[in-house]
Amino acid sequence: MTQADKEPRRSLLAVDDDGAIRVLLRESLQGQYDILCVPNGPEVPGLVASRKPDLVLLDISVPGSEGYGLCAGVRKQAALQRLPILFMTVRHNDPGFFEDLGAGGNSYIRKPFEISRMKRRIESALKPL
Repeated sequence: MTQADKEPRRSLLAVDDDGAIRVLLRESLQGQYDILCVPNGPEVPGLVASRKPDLVLLDISVPGSEGYGLCAGVRKQAALQRLPILFMTVRHNDPGFFEDLGAGGNSYIRKPFEISRMKRRIESALKPL
């Protein structure tokens, strides 16, 4: 048995309203991570609290909520302040985008993204400080 076999799999919560992106993330990442993909935001705080993912992939523009508000809400919970949150966005050309990152995301990735780049971002965010 290798060291990797002894360690529990890391878990991810992906929030995106685009079904194709959820399928892409699930199919591309399930071999390496336990991943739960959901289409909207209202259930996110409860899922984060109950499932305790190691990282959240959060689309900034999810229906029923707003990604920055969800992120800020997660950050208000003391136990979740260090939870890595990676924003997924098409808004990178918006002048207010970088100011909005102050809501507590650790990093972001532009849509459309290459899955290899997404994997590198996830691995980087999960490394201990």
